[in-house]
Amino acid sequence: MIKNYFKIVFRNLWRYKGYSFINIIGMAIGIAAMVWGYQVYQYSFSFDDFHKDKDNVYRVLSYQKDADQVKGVFPMAALKQVQQDFSGVKEAVRYDSRGMNVKYDKSDAFAENVYFTDPAFFDLFNFPLVAGSNDLSDQNAVMITEKVAKKYFGKQAAVGKVLTMYAGETYAMPLTVKGVLKDVPANSTMQFNILTNFNNQLKSDGQKIAPDDWGFVLDAAFFRIPDAANAARLENEMKKYLPLQNKAKQDFIITGFKCVSLRKHAGMREMISWNALYTRPGEAAANGPLILAFLIFLSACLNFSNTTVGRASRRLKEIGMRKVMGSTHAQLMKQLLLECAVIVAAAIALSVLFNRWWIPMFNQMFEGVHVEANYLQDYNLFVFIALMFAGATLLAGAYPAFYVSRFSPTSIFRGSVKFGGSNLFSRLMLGLQLSIAVITVVAGLAFSRNAEFQRNYDFGFTIDNMMGVTLSDSSSYEALKNTMSDVPGITATAGTRNHIGFDSRSVVGESEGVKKELDYYEVGRDYLTTMNLKIAKGREFDAGLESDYNNALLITQKTAADYGWNEKQALGKTIHIDSMDFSVVGVMKDLKPQGFFSPHKPIAMKLGREKRFKYLIIQAAPKDLSTVYAKTQDVWKRLFPLKPFSGFYQNEMAAESYKTTVAIAKIFSWFAIVCILLTATGLFALVSLTAMKKMREIALRKVVGASPHHIVALMNKGYVWIFIIASLLGCVAGYAFTKLMLDLIFKVNAGVEIASMVWSVVLLLLIAALTSGIKVWQALRTNPVKVLRAD
Repeated sequence: MIKNYFKIVFRNLWRYKGYSFINIIGMAIGIAAMVWGYQVYQYSFSFDDFHKDKDNVYRVLSYQKDADQVKGVFPMAALKQVQQDFSGVKEAVRYDSRGMNVKYDKSDAFAENVYFTDPAFFDLFNFPLVAGSNDLSDQNAVMITEKVAKKYFGKQAAVGKVLTMYAGETYAMPLTVKGVLKDVPANSTMQFNILTNFNNQLKSDGQKIAPDDWGFVLDAAFFRIPDAANAARLENEMKKYLPLQNKAKQDFIITGFKCVSLRKHAGMREMISWNALYTRPGEAAANGPLILAFLIFLSACLNFSNTTVGRASRRLKEIGMRKVMGSTHAQLMKQLLLECAVIVAAAIALSVLFNRWWIPMFNQMFEGVHVEANYLQDYNLFVFIALMFAGATLLAGAYPAFYVSRFSPTSIFRGSVKFGGSNLFSRLMLGLQLSIAVITVVAGLAFSRNAEFQRNYDFGFTIDNMMGVTLSDSSSYEALKNTMSDVPGITATAGTRNHIGFDSRSVVGESEGVKKELDYYEVGRDYLTTMNLKIAKGREFDAGLESDYNNALLITQKTAADYGWNEKQALGKTIHIDSMDFSVVGVMKDLKPQGFFSPHKPIAMKLGREKRFKYLIIQAAPKDLSTVYAKTQDVWKRLFPLKPFSGFYQNEMAAESYKTTVAIAKIFSWFAIVCILLTATGLFALVSLTAMKKMREIALRKVVGASPHHIVALMNKGYVWIFIIASLLGCVAGYAFTKLMLDLIFKVNAGVEIASMVWSVVLLLLIAALTSGIKVWQALRTNPVKVLRAD
């Protein structure tokens, strides 16, 4: 019996090859999209899940006085004190990093971020070992990942090799590779490549860090606390350390601490500043792909349902014959459902192939993302696909299986049973499919427009003809600047301690009882001119005035507004920062150095001295910039042969966010195209049903002289209101969905224009007219005599 079922199923699918092909492709795209969306969702909420003790490991965060967000840093000296004072803390681990030059043998040195921690690190965290030992108690040892092992040693065994830390410095430190770790997974909040004992961390002058130095703050501090109640008590009892820390570091006054478990920490994306660790993707990145994928999947299911209904109408006589031959209602129902199930199963198989291409491409679009679809090992994914299989089969096959198969043979052969595009079920499905198409097209157009908006965005300073060099120490500034003055193509240079888009300091500024967290920059005398920063009111710094070095301040229009001043009122105001009073001498036009994913922040600038500079900023004509960069690199190698060159282009600050913007726009645009094609297919199926149902009426009208436009009106009058209502619902939902996604993803975006909705409706109208027009043209070409004779 089962064998016969499958024979009939495959015969019918082969007979209607076009129907089968369209639905297998459409459903495969929908299922592949859902698998992708679901795996992105799972990935986004999987951060740090591979650590076995994630519920008992806590990161301690610090509350800075008057700051807007909790800080990720923690006083180093307090960590050891906590271990001594609180029995509820079983282990404590310091975690900090520093940029330095690392060298192997006689090869070139590389600029690396080296991480320093305690031997208990591997007791708290699960980072698998590939070779050697992960014992960090040996101060002469260093751990590296597979990636770094390949970078420095190629195919040679890394264990036992010697890497020189602080290469080029008088205090260079040779360390032996004692272990190689598996590369840190992308869904880890800690991302490191080189790890060594905390005692190997030195100050910039090569001096060791005293263990009781209350002025030194760690990137992160972790405690293992088996009892959650002890974590809550620890927050309160650690306040006794505040006087020691605040006395030692008066520019960073702490008011309290917060213990956050590793499980919860990854989700605190918007809550932690000064965060040296990563967090999971935001809500838009986690949920957006799943919502978009569901729209595609639903559109594919609706298309499948509409075409299945259309095909069932053509098979009425077959159903009648089978009933006459003895087939029961249950047998016909099983057969029709099985046909749909085979198509969905084939689509699932094809979706696996689609995702072998699509998911790796998606990973390449976004830095640091690694989504996978392990169909055989991932139980949750297996259950998810099984639910999609059942849902798609029932949605497409339920109507013909449970309704059409009930018709009696007598009604079928008499011709009294005819259903098609006029039935309520089909029209609801088509209306929903049209709405989904409008939603995706609105999103595709809006995100494409947003990409163009961000490409031409005015950051308030020059980014296209600028480059910078990170100085190894303050003494290298003068030598490099003087030598660079002879390089042709350079139009301006400036030194600075902090640099827009790359390095700033967060401070609390108080004025007239109002406290605001500011991005603080200490810049050189020529910095404003070189970066093309504009003064809206007041004046620039005057390097000839000693007072400007001591207490002059420039603020942005945003900063002035946050304090409740207009540009004129801001001049002469006093802002208290780091126990010093600064007088506002000028108001700059607003800057946007944080890219598109962060909101505008208030900014303040102070005039700094050359001995504190960390960067040399170079301006050149855009056509000369790459040449100037290469020549700067040559100059650096000549002046500082033992220190690697660390240069950057200013537009790098926006490059990654713009790359993300373009990638998101592409995804929405591709999915909009898929929805349009699926909608066109479903519409064509229903118009075909209508044409079949009305062929006798059309033939009679043609005989009595009806004009073509009357025939067009006859076939499409049932769809006009569907299109109007679907377009209105699609525009409203498309606007709400797209605006929500834009605001969640980008703090600076172009919004949703009315034009995006208008063009979406126009595009769908053209597609509908073309789809319907093909069928109408076929109906008009049909000989009415043959139709009436056959009837």
